[in-house]
Amino acid sequence: MVQESEHPEDIFPLVLTTVTQVLFECEADEDVTADSPYKLLLKDDILQDMRNRAAVSDFSPVKKIIQEYPEDELLLVYDRNFTYGNNFYLVLTPEAKDKLLTPQPPKPPSPEEPVIEICKTPEPIPWVSLGSEVEIEEESVKETREKLWFKFSRVRRKFGAAVCFSDRSAADVKDGYLECASYQDSRFSIKQMQRDCGMQAVPQLHSSSSQTLWKRNKNMCTQYKPEQFPEEECKELLQSENLKNFLDTVTPRVMQALQLETIMNIFCDDWIDQGVDSDEGDWSMQAAEGLKLCQTFTDQKHIKDKNISCLNWHPTLYGVVAISVTAVKESRKPVTPSFILFYSFVDPDTPQLLLECPDDILVFEFSPSDPNIIVGGCVNGQVVLWDISAFVTQLQAIQPAGRNGPVNTKAFGKENKMNVVRHSAVSAFEHNHKAPITDVHWLPQTFEVTKAGLPMENKYNISVQIVTCSPDRSILFWDIRVATLLSQTVSEKKPKVDQTSPYSAPETFKHLDRTWTPLFQVSLPKIEASEEHAPLKLSFDDYTCSGKKGKQTDEDEEGSKVIPLYSELRIPSAKTLTALKDVNTKLYIGTQDGEVVYTDWKMQKDDAGRLQSSKPLHCLAIHHLSVNTVQRSPFFKDIILTTGGSNFAIWKEGVMEAPIFQCSRSEQLYTVGCWSPSRPAVCFIAREDGSIELWNLLEKTSEPTQILAHIITARISCIKPWNASSKQHLLAVCDDLGMIRVFEISRAFYAPIKNESVSVRKYFDLAQTRIKDQMTAEETWTHHMGGEEPKKKKAESEDFEDNDDDYQNTKSIFQRMGLMMEKE
Repeated sequence: MVQESEHPEDIFPLVLTTVTQVLFECEADEDVTADSPYKLLLKDDILQDMRNRAAVSDFSPVKKIIQEYPEDELLLVYDRNFTYGNNFYLVLTPEAKDKLLTPQPPKPPSPEEPVIEICKTPEPIPWVSLGSEVEIEEESVKETREKLWFKFSRVRRKFGAAVCFSDRSAADVKDGYLECASYQDSRFSIKQMQRDCGMQAVPQLHSSSSQTLWKRNKNMCTQYKPEQFPEEECKELLQSENLKNFLDTVTPRVMQALQLETIMNIFCDDWIDQGVDSDEGDWSMQAAEGLKLCQTFTDQKHIKDKNISCLNWHPTLYGVVAISVTAVKESRKPVTPSFILFYSFVDPDTPQLLLECPDDILVFEFSPSDPNIIVGGCVNGQVVLWDISAFVTQLQAIQPAGRNGPVNTKAFGKENKMNVVRHSAVSAFEHNHKAPITDVHWLPQTFEVTKAGLPMENKYNISVQIVTCSPDRSILFWDIRVATLLSQTVSEKKPKVDQTSPYSAPETFKHLDRTWTPLFQVSLPKIEASEEHAPLKLSFDDYTCSGKKGKQTDEDEEGSKVIPLYSELRIPSAKTLTALKDVNTKLYIGTQDGEVVYTDWKMQKDDAGRLQSSKPLHCLAIHHLSVNTVQRSPFFKDIILTTGGSNFAIWKEGVMEAPIFQCSRSEQLYTVGCWSPSRPAVCFIAREDGSIELWNLLEKTSEPTQILAHIITARISCIKPWNASSKQHLLAVCDDLGMIRVFEISRAFYAPIKNESVSVRKYFDLAQTRIKDQMTAEETWTHHMGGEEPKKKKAESEDFEDNDDDYQNTKSIFQRMGLMMEKE
């Protein structure tokens, strides 16, 4: 750490942001360096910047001093070592400026100090040969055989003859072209060294029996040592002709096997790859291993010993995964940059792309309309947008043509040169969340919401709104379009930045940078108290319109292949839009206290006519610790999975009383969970000890179908499945030590069985009916007990039980449910 010292009176330390550095052409380590730290700034330019940006300008603290400065140019000095606490300082007096710019003459040496003589360059010594030129001559490549000369010519009688062409029928030859069939060349022959042939071997069966006596077990030990040949015998064996002949025979076959193993995987099971290893209608099919490790990402520079907070597969590029990391220690250095890193299967040790962040990112998500647009939530509460359109071609260049196709590993130019993309926009600091953003989602492109939370039609047919939540007890809705026509500012007058160069800043969302404010805010008041809930995760229903579900169909892609510029999109007036009445505006929210809250994001008017958030519809404390997962099933939009603490639960929208499924308490804490993207009955639950539980609700509900113990040595922080192809399903698993492992899911857990979706729906309906019957029985019991405490005499209780018919009906219901035992 650099110790801050008191600065002189004729200078003033400043913190210049990246925008100011680019505006005044004084970027650190580019325009100004440690060797050349001085930059002269025009006084008029600084005053113009303070008039345009007002308090946002970095020079506003010394506004009065700049106005009274007598000269036209001020000196700005780059303080790389943070001598006075900041990265720059401004010289306030002309005398100090001249003193810094004018070099001081060297002091004459004092008579007491000895004069140091300048060392002269020694003269070269004549070269003496020690025999190295002979060695170089022996190692050099020389041509030892005579070159071959070939001469091709026509027959002499055909010199100068005209070329004649004739017609032929395409049916006379195979497939319309002339075939050059192979033939046996009599000049040489190929010796066949190996032949593949099929045979059937049947072992000889032998049956025998013996009569043995059973004796008690006794501990026994045997001490032995390996048999060693004498040295003379070893020398004879090494020099024997039999050993040499054996090595000469076996070596070519071993080398050929090693070459085949390098070209292709000779140990793959073709029977399993053909998909005929099990019956699709068998519910009990299981694989020996649920997950098989197929890729590991390691990076000693960027992710080593860091927490991986979020992971997402690229929506369109094969084998490209993006992660965000956070520092392990709570005290993070302010100069340490934060990035979102893109890794590829081609080079798992080096990130292919870096997205610069203003602070550590906890969550981020690709836009469903344009995968080049990414939104992220920072630890400091800011919302950030990136545009990676300029680097899509480079990311595509590293994609293999096939699973075994060639790969361009130098698609990004020079080795070890990372492409860094700066954020296009960041939200205004005064309108951010007051706590870290823990979840972020894009609204589907089928609708948009107004400032009152009313769903309207989306004329642009692209996702333009974002939902974020934070433990600061608020949910914010954001719009990435332009609210009003903005006047041209100083930042817009600067030349465009080259987006293909490192550390580029795309201008896609420059209309939002540092001025972005939320559309409206939703708070979560508690039902019976004046306090509010602290949300961590949320999930809402993707609105389906004409068969669309948050994604473009083929017809839409043909009609709108080019997405318009986001800077040209305007927020329309609510009066010009058509209201959508069939949109589900309900939210499932997981809180910091382990509660699952079901609420509506639409605003309501109070008695004074002001808009306010509505009370939650229901709230249940199922998890004893913070909720870390709230995810809807990809097959049933009304089924929600929540995990937290030592259990997980499955909910059905509309069932307010209790979850339709809840697992028993586990000894280990659950850190994250997710649904299978291909099987409705399967879900993956990660634990704190590095294990993963595979649940199949059609096979077992009391315990997991399979437990993969300690596949990671640390706490699992994130899991994300991905369907790479119809026969390859992957699961990415991250831990708190900065390791990313990609597992291949076995066919038993990604291949759906026959009518699986119908069977799972029936299971959920039966669970819903069971809960309703249980609630009805409890209400009947409470009604007949009259709310009194069970402190009655035994005689009165037996008399009541024998004479009340309704009680006997309730009693029989409880007995059928197993909640009451019959009297003997």
